[in-house]
This record gives sequence, C-alpha cells and structure tokens, in this order.
Amino acid sequence: MRMVYTSAPEELFFPARDRLVRRFDRWARRHRRPVDAFVVETLLEHRWADGDGLLGRWQPEDLEEALLDWFPRQVTLPPDQWAGVAPTVGAFIDFLFDQDLADRRCADRQLLHAALDKFAAPFADAMTDQSRYGLAKFWTTRMLDEGVDPTDQAAATRFISDLHAGRVAVDEDLLRQVMANHLLGEDSDRHPPLPLVAVPDDDTLRGLAADSVVVRRLQELVRWLGDGRTLTTTGRLRLADARELVALLETGDVLDPVIGDRVFKTRSSDELYVLTVLVAWARAARVVRVVKGRLLPVKSAAKVLADPLALSRRAFAALFELGEAVCGGGWAESVLRWRFDEAVFAVTMALYIAPEPVAIDELRQLAYQAACDGLGFDPGSEEQERSWRRLADNDTDRLLDQLARLGAIDKDAAAAALTPLGVGLLAGHLRELGVTVPTLDQMLEETAEVVVSTATGSPPETAAALMHAWCARHPATASAELRALAERTDDPEHRRLALAYA
Repeated sequence: MRMVYTSAPEELFFPARDRLVRRFDRWARRHRRPVDAFVVETLLEHRWADGDGLLGRWQPEDLEEALLDWFPRQVTLPPDQWAGVAPTVGAFIDFLFDQDLADRRCADRQLLHAALDKFAAPFADAMTDQSRYGLAKFWTTRMLDEGVDPTDQAAATRFISDLHAGRVAVDEDLLRQVMANHLLGEDSDRHPPLPLVAVPDDDTLRGLAADSVVVRRLQELVRWLGDGRTLTTTGRLRLADARELVALLETGDVLDPVIGDRVFKTRSSDELYVLTVLVAWARAARVVRVVKGRLLPVKSAAKVLADPLALSRRAFAALFELGEAVCGGGWAESVLRWRFDEAVFAVTMALYIAPEPVAIDELRQLAYQAACDGLGFDPGSEEQERSWRRLADNDTDRLLDQLARLGAIDKDAAAAALTPLGVGLLAGHLRELGVTVPTLDQMLEETAEVVVSTATGSPPETAAALMHAWCARHPATASAELRALAERTDDPEHRRLALAYA
C-alpha cells in the first residue's frame, strides 16, 4: 500500500485511508485485537491534513501531540470510548510493523508503546478538560449534553435560537479559552509542505542575477546619482533628469508621445511609468533614499550593489511593497493596489509549486482572489465584479512585467513560469519567512517511498535529478528498496517510477 500522502488532494487521500483502515480492521480481527476504526480514521486524517502525510512514520512526539492536544481539541468521542483510544493506536502500531508498512525512519515499536503507556492517563484527563476544546467540539459537546442531536437540523436551529435568547447558560471565561484554542488551531501562518524544486547554487544564481534588467538598472541609477540629485517640490525626479535616465537605463518610456498628428508634451517624470516604478523600487530596496528634497544613494548599500545576487534578493523582497507604484492610483485603481503583497505571494507561489507553466488567466484569478480575500471584500453585482476584475487583471499584468524585468519569470501572452533565478529568489525569501524549503540534498537521506512520491509530483528534470542522485547515494540498497516499494504500493505511478530506477 502507498503510505506517503504529503500534500495529496483529498480525492486521493480519503479512499486510500479507507482502504488502509479496512486492512487494519481485518488484521485486528485475525489477531483478536478489539479496536475502534474511527480512532484510526481520524488519526490518519490528522497526519495528512495537519502533518507531513507520512502515514507509516511515527515518533513519540507525534503520539503526544495527537493524544494530548489534537484529540482533546478536535475529536468528539463519548467518554465510554476514551479507554479504547490508546489500545487502538497501539494495535495500529503493531499492524504497521507486522505488515511491513512502518517507515524505515519510524521510531522503534517498543519506544512507541512505551510512549502510549505514558500518555494513557494524561489522555483521559485531557479529554475531560473542556478548556482544551476547540470551538466545533465545544458546541457539539454542549448540544449533546443538552440532549440535542447536532445532525438534526431543526433541533440544532432551536438550540442556536435558545442560545441567542439567553436560555442556554454559557461560561464566558471557558468560551473565551475555547475561542483561543480555535484560533491557535487554525494557525494561518502554517504553510503546507512545499514540493521539491531544483534550486541553483549561489554562484549560478549570481551569474543569472547579473543579467537581470532590474539589477542592472538599479546599479546604473545609483551610479548616476553620484552625490545626489535635487527633486521637485512634489518629490519627483526633475524632468531633465528623467529624460537623461530614460536614455541611460533604456526604460522604453516614451517622452512627448505622438498620437495621430498631435504631440503630447511630457510635463512630469510621473508620466514615465517604468522609470517611476524603478525609482520606487530603489527606495523600497533601500539603495537610495530621500533627504531634504534630494535623492541620495544609501552608502551602507554599497556591498549589496556590488553583488548582483544580493541586490536581486533585496529587489525581490522590496517588490512586495510596490503596490502604489506598480498599480498607480486614482478613481480607477484596483484591489491589487491595496493588497499587492498578497497578490505577489499568490502569483509567485502558484508558479513555484506548478510543475508546468501557469496560464496568465489563472494567475490573474489567483491575484484577484488573494487581494479580495485579504480585504474581506465582495464586489457585489456581476457588473461590479467585471469592472473590478478588469482593473485587477491589468495590474496583475503589470506585476508580471516587473517579475519578468527582474528575471524571475519567463512569460508570453498565454503563460508564465519561474526562471531558475526566480526559483532561487523565492526559495530564499521563503526561508527568510521561516518556511521549510525542501532541497535535493535533504531528500537523499529519505526512504524510497518518500523519494518516489516527491519525484512523482516534481517537474521531470527535478524528478530525474532526484532519482539519479538518490540511487547514487545508496548504491548497495537502492535497487532492492525500489523493487520492494513497487511490490507493496498500490499507486501505479509510484510503481512505474520505482521500477524504472530499480
């Protein structure tokens, strides 16, 4: 059976969970082990939804978290069933080892049983303690205590009406604690496991960054500044300086555009979009600053400016702050301007996890949805929705243009994909945020099934590099492990890949 479901979709996980539980139940009956299948169902779902999806790899701390935190907070069980939880988990551990489903990096069977013995008494206390409950469990338990069946819609509606009318007494201090548990359990900052992506080394990234249009323009802008340049009273570049920079930096901005037979004189540097964004980018990247009406280079940024990779990383981090510059303002501004950072993250993460280029229309939808969700915003009518989408799509296209100038993406009219530089910049940014970014080297010490599962969900070149490197790292055992996996797994893609490299 397949035992690795890291980031697997629910339509793949739940049928597999049910097959595994049925196999466990048959094993338990043969060995005369009384078990509660519901306990194992919920335990496996927790490992998939809230953990790493490694159903055959357990450590004492995993059992502690499940029994002393997650079960008390989330799982509603009648008190007469609590005593069967630890024996069921113990039987499941024995099942994994007896059926050769325990991961090579799973803790020793005896160690896990010792941990279960240690947690049995605290588990009963934790299940009794309502201050550990999550919000859903609190109200479900309260309904049951009042004799209300939570699955009976009419009865549940009457209970809620009684609650709002004050006819159901509630311990407000306890409810506040339960709400805190709920918010803690939501953990909005927790990111799902990322797929393995081949991240180039720093020397390679440095060479790629040196060819970045934005990096070159930032370096040229600071050199041009010298000791500084005076700005207008409104804080913009003087028009004469802007004309000089458009030519020097090759921004492509059109001065004094001609439309038909009429010349429209450029009256402010603010009309030069690409240059305006670049100056805002330089300020956000902290390589220039404004002091007493003058635009000055930041002296402490000299080392960053001399290193293309350091400068590209600084520029990528600064991009999240450029909503006003990239999107512009005025009566027709879009929601992306207000939540530009959310849109940048949604777009770049979609590109990072996708094994193939992503359609531009899909990226537009992701950016728009991320901005609306960040604002708690609902456009209202269909006509309003179309208007907001049109404006947001235009700003998403502008965002993609900035990423392309940075060298982070390749794009055409239909789709976009991260470049190797873009992969390196986003991976570094995620690590700065404390997100675990899988690397090829880390995967080389993993088990055959984890490696095959990771390779199956990776771009072809990444998958090939991983499989070749893993086999080279384990020349004496790789072939046997892969053949054993091919015989055990019920996933045809895993079997095919395992046999290809066995």
